[in-house]
Amino acid sequence: GHRLARFSRGEDARRVEKNAGRKSLSAETTFSTNISDPADLQHRLWKLCEKVSAGLKSEDIAGCTITLKLKTANFRSRTRSVTLPDPTLLADRIYRSSSLLLDREADGSSFRLIGVGVSGIMSADLADPPDLADSAAEQRKDVERVMDKLRDKFGNDAIAKGR
Repeated sequence: GHRLARFSRGEDARRVEKNAGRKSLSAETTFSTNISDPADLQHRLWKLCEKVSAGLKSEDIAGCTITLKLKTANFRSRTRSVTLPDPTLLADRIYRSSSLLLDREADGSSFRLIGVGVSGIMSADLADPPDLADSAAEQRKDVERVMDKLRDKFGNDAIAKGR
């Protein structure tokens, strides 16, 4: 109890480790009006997945755990996560995982916020190994790499993936 009381007053003698490394990377958005339409939520989720993926790529990191965050119209938070067998930094893979989580939560409830995050951070060198069970995975990875090159050369609005 005494320890918590000190923390509540901002009294903490522990040293801050500023080079501890990133533990997660996420993006979220709050809506101006509540949304209950699953298709609209999925569309907004894709944009967030692209943003998280761009951040992972820029820092040359990847992660294994994908977390979906939702806040209902009555301010209750819902978080759901899934841990992948291999780390990823691809927007498509982040979206596919978080989309399945959203499908289970989009039950007609109205939401005021949606977010997606990646944790279990490690080097990008370990990310997205070939998947023999998913023959289209390599093609999706190649498409995303080409899109990244076009965006680097012509800007973020140069190309978008249709959904």
